Amino acid sequence: MSSKTVLITGCSTGIGHDLARRLTLAKYTVIATARHPETLTDLPVALKLPLDVTDPTSVASATAEVIRCFGRIDILVNNAGYALLGAVEEISDEQVQKMFDVNVYGVMRMIRAVIPQMRQQKAGRVINMSSISGKLVFPVGGMYSATKFALEALSDALRMELALFGIQVVLIEPGNIQTNFNATAQAHAKEILSHPDSPYQALYQQSLRLTTTIRKSEPGPEIVSQVVQQAIEASKPKARYVVAVPFSMRLLLHLGDSLRDFILRRVFKMVPSTE
Repeated sequence: MSSKTVLITGCSTGIGHDLARRLTLAKYTVIATARHPETLTDLPVALKLPLDVTDPTSVASATAEVIRCFGRIDILVNNAGYALLGAVEEISDEQVQKMFDVNVYGVMRMIRAVIPQMRQQKAGRVINMSSISGKLVFPVGGMYSATKFALEALSDALRMELALFGIQVVLIEPGNIQTNFNATAQAHAKEILSHPDSPYQALYQQSLRLTTTIRKSEPGPEIVSQVVQQAIEASKPKARYVVAVPFSMRLLLHLGDSLRDFILRRVFKMVPSTE
């Protein structure tokens, strides 16, 4: 049993939704948040709040309400995330800014809103939902990876800085998980990925084929929420928890750049132009 208060962002679907349910069953005091709180109606949590991590007013309002209701925030899970696929050349500045606003600046806003309370408590734990994409980049996913690389760096700095105040910072690095996330990422990029005149059209089609094949063996979000709970309950949590990453992908991480590029070019059928 635990009376700890857990604030989770991005609970409308997938990992956040499953995690809110899991921690509630484990007797945590869970505050589930989403941009559209009507998506939270089936969650038996202590409190449901609207929260848009891209809106400073929304962030301040939600965190203040949690403090008002429960007096403290013991654990912050930065789960809200956004992805859009496409070649670096073809994603607009506005689309890149939107991804960074959610995946990086959104985390920073939540950190700045919650950490003063944790510092006052002299205790707390921040769980940042990263991705294996924060270490390993694939074609068509470079911009999303850029946001996760940034989150990895921020978390490493925060882990050292906040240790001064008894606050621990943990990264969760999932591989491909069976949620709506990938489908939503493709939907956001539909105009890019389906443009018939794109010089990357063959690459987009191969990426789609690979994604479709991989999805058949993807585990569900419960495998990630289980690891998040372990990270929350560990007396000395690891800096990083890698979840649902197949051996082949782990191997790629340890290869040299030239060999990794060669393998990925073969997998994605990227044949250089001879013209």
